Amino acid sequence: MSWSRLGIERETDFSIFTDTMVEMTWLEVEDEVKNNSIVLLPIGIIEEHGPHMDLSPDAYIAYLFCKYLKKKLLTKNLRAIIAPPFYWGVSNDVKKYPGTFSVRPETMKSLLIDIYTSLDSWGFKNIFIVNSHGDGTHKEMIRKSIEETKESSSINVYNLETLDVSVENPPLFPKPREGRYQPDYHAGAIETACMYTFYPHKVNVDVAKELKPQNSFHPLGYCGDPSNFDLEKDIIEYFEADLENDSLKIDAVLRKKD
Repeated sequence: MSWSRLGIERETDFSIFTDTMVEMTWLEVEDEVKNNSIVLLPIGIIEEHGPHMDLSPDAYIAYLFCKYLKKKLLTKNLRAIIAPPFYWGVSNDVKKYPGTFSVRPETMKSLLIDIYTSLDSWGFKNIFIVNSHGDGTHKEMIRKSIEETKESSSINVYNLETLDVSVENPPLFPKPREGRYQPDYHAGAIETACMYTFYPHKVNVDVAKELKPQNSFHPLGYCGDPSNFDLEKDIIEYFEADLENDSLKIDAVLRKKD
């Protein structure tokens, strides 16, 4: 694993509010509106992640990506502000496990629409969502919240995960690791490696190394092979490529609007 030319590094500040609008005054937020800043909205969930990690990975990963995406956009002369991380999502597969907060789909959708409405009322024009949770209903509520907002608001909301826009000179992504146990959906090798890369204190390595591969979420609340997380050598390279790709998407959308 190599460390980044972009200054990506292990995190030492463990607040998911650092560098977001939560730590700004209302006058500073107003200045971002006047400067035509876009809004980055991290979306995750608080849910179990096996016996080897705490409940935080989705919230931390979405936030961290937004933090570095903001820096990446600045290199393209695009200003961004990060909204408070959203972590009241839907989790159908593991909601039976203690620690998984799964809200009603309509609650999630309504709350997202209320967030868009607040941002719209202050004068922001464009919101870009960074979602790190894979539940199908959760994703559908994001889609529906965007569709309903189009009918009632002037603000533009985009989901970077599903945004279909052509970009020039897209980055090359690392190839999938050969021999990786499949499926690897939740708290498996990739997600465990991602958390260990950026937040190593959040992975209990001794426990992870003793876990056997699981091809479903049950009985221990993970799907994949977390014991082999240290074989995932391309986390930083993939992260960098993803940042570049999404920054190009945002740039293309904004240029198209102009």
